[in-house]
Amino acid sequence: MAITYQQLRTADLSSLSDAVDAWRRLPGQFDTVARSFGSTVTKGLRDSDWKGETATEALEKFDLIEKQMKAASDEAHDVHTLLRSALEAFQSAKKQLMAIEKQVAEDKYLKITPEGRVYCDISAAPQDHQESLSKGYFNAVQDYNKKVDSILKDADDADLALHHSLTSDPNGSARGFNTETATTIKEAEQRRKEALQDAKAMVELARKGGDLSVAQVRRMRGVFAMHEGDPLFNEKFATSLGAKGTLQFWVDLSEAHAGARGTDLKDLKGFQEQISTNLANATHSDSRAMQQWKQDVIDSGNISFKADSKEPFYRPPGAVGFQVMSSLMGSGKYDTDFLSDYGKALLKVDKAPAGEGKYTEEVWQRGADLVFGKETGRDPLNGYLDALSHNPEAATHSLSSKSDLTHLLESSKYTERGDSLGEALEAAVTGVVPGESVTEIPSHSATQVQIVQNVVHAVAQPSGGENLVSKAGLGESFGHIASAYMPEISHALAGPGADAALVTTSQAPKGLERTDVTRFLYEVSRDPDGKAAIQYGESIYTASLLEAHVADPALYDGNTENAIATVAHNAGLIQGIVGHSTADAGVGSAIGTEKEYNEAIKKQGDFIKTIVSTGIGVGASSFPAASPLVAATAGGFFSGVSGMAIDRFYEGKQLDGALDDSLYRTGRDLNRAQDSVVQQTQWSALDAIAAHHSKLPVDSTRDLIRAEVNDGWNRSDNILEDTHARPSA
Repeated sequence: MAITYQQLRTADLSSLSDAVDAWRRLPGQFDTVARSFGSTVTKGLRDSDWKGETATEALEKFDLIEKQMKAASDEAHDVHTLLRSALEAFQSAKKQLMAIEKQVAEDKYLKITPEGRVYCDISAAPQDHQESLSKGYFNAVQDYNKKVDSILKDADDADLALHHSLTSDPNGSARGFNTETATTIKEAEQRRKEALQDAKAMVELARKGGDLSVAQVRRMRGVFAMHEGDPLFNEKFATSLGAKGTLQFWVDLSEAHAGARGTDLKDLKGFQEQISTNLANATHSDSRAMQQWKQDVIDSGNISFKADSKEPFYRPPGAVGFQVMSSLMGSGKYDTDFLSDYGKALLKVDKAPAGEGKYTEEVWQRGADLVFGKETGRDPLNGYLDALSHNPEAATHSLSSKSDLTHLLESSKYTERGDSLGEALEAAVTGVVPGESVTEIPSHSATQVQIVQNVVHAVAQPSGGENLVSKAGLGESFGHIASAYMPEISHALAGPGADAALVTTSQAPKGLERTDVTRFLYEVSRDPDGKAAIQYGESIYTASLLEAHVADPALYDGNTENAIATVAHNAGLIQGIVGHSTADAGVGSAIGTEKEYNEAIKKQGDFIKTIVSTGIGVGASSFPAASPLVAATAGGFFSGVSGMAIDRFYEGKQLDGALDDSLYRTGRDLNRAQDSVVQQTQWSALDAIAAHHSKLPVDSTRDLIRAEVNDGWNRSDNILEDTHARPSA
């Protein structure tokens, strides 16, 4: 919205002036920190006798920190220059406006309206002079109004240029200022004009639709990549093309290049990912034009879009709006409100057939191939669920409806949407994009815990719940969820009284139901990836708990050995359920081979270790599979015992003594699996004792853990007898 006359004349520029002063000091402060760091820490390390791989890695990190401080100094200088330029532009515009107001006020017959329009008021003049006065003032009035318009335009251009420059990242990685952004209002306005010109050029190309060559598509991809983080370009492209125009463009392009191979396919696939990201970024605009675009997309959901055929006897299949838009949701983070509104409209159609999801696939059987790659895009829920997985807030909101979630779970048994649903669920209940490195894991909200309870309950159902693991292909994601919710699972299984020992930051630690949890773990453990993820999660949580209590005995109001006993018992109970599930599968239906399970351990370990490598604090895993403890994030005393537990599991360290099978690799041999849990738990406790120089007796701690793990393991057998039909019973 353009700056108005009243906004400019009454604008209080003191805050902007304060910001200019604040940013003026920052470059020097950052530079001082950088020079100080280099002359002390970095130089001290270089001059020291410390050598070796660790020393080299440390020096590389210190060099990086010094460079980042210098980069921050450069960026702060550029922001200061830009803000100062904007302040000067606004001050100049306001000063010019005040000068015009003064000139008008000094003229007997000139007035100015509250909207800033200058006019000639001849009512006070003699009637026989009014007509000549009006004609005499005509040019002056016109000139004044042109000046006012010009001043307002200058101020508005400065405002838009400042906004564009501060919210655009030329690198295309995010929305935000960096050192390559324009540093004066004049430069910023030039960049803005270039963005608008590029958007106009891309719209003209998009309107060619099916006549676009791959070379032209490649050019478009380059321009879109350059403006990925530019909200002005993204919004202008989408709104100028229009909702229906956007959807028609993709149908035309998909049809024209159906069956592409080799480098052409690679280029087209890359463009699909790029335009998806740009459109996603565009949806975050709250302008009236963009709001209308989003609503028009939803309203076009059931409208059929067809490409023109170049063959006289061929009619392209086309697709409905939901199919087209969802095929453009595979990349980027779409606006939360848009995803919510879009999802409601889409699910209304998806849920229309009766049969609890059995006939959902028939709704989307027809349609063009809208995805350059393995998928077709015919099932729009895949693209929509992918979009949810990239926006955890939207995923939590959209999947909190039990009715919708139940439908999605049931329909996944009869469709190919299981993988997409799994990742959307992971994002919803962890608050983290699956596979994305994070610096902080949010605590589980009551809404998230309720979503997990709904999932756990669905899997626990005796009539078909296990099919969500075996047929829908959700086992791996369920394993990740179980790992992320190990604290809540532990509380459900332990029952009242274990709160102080089983530390958690969850806002609803008692939000899961014991019988459902037991059956859920049992079923998910039939999937090799699900089983491996559960075991990693339990190992991480157990190691973190043991270290917490060893490092800070004050966490538990009582004897530390009692806390350790509760943790060890919990480990035996959870791993016992997993072990008995594996053993029962050996008696009954088929289960993954030992090779498949070993591959799952490697796969899940790689996934965990990749994310863990970023580090959160020191001890709590940054993998969404471990809820960080209050003590872990606040106490600062963790040394990475949970990381050592992950390494042992990942590497398959062997048991002490005569047993020669690798850790947890013994599959159906319950006794050896039980011994493995004992050993792993003991190792974590001893690591914590050593790391924190605890006076806890080693031998009695080992013996305590042995007894409690075994007791928990044996109890798991009894619990399963009461909750699940078992072939070995």
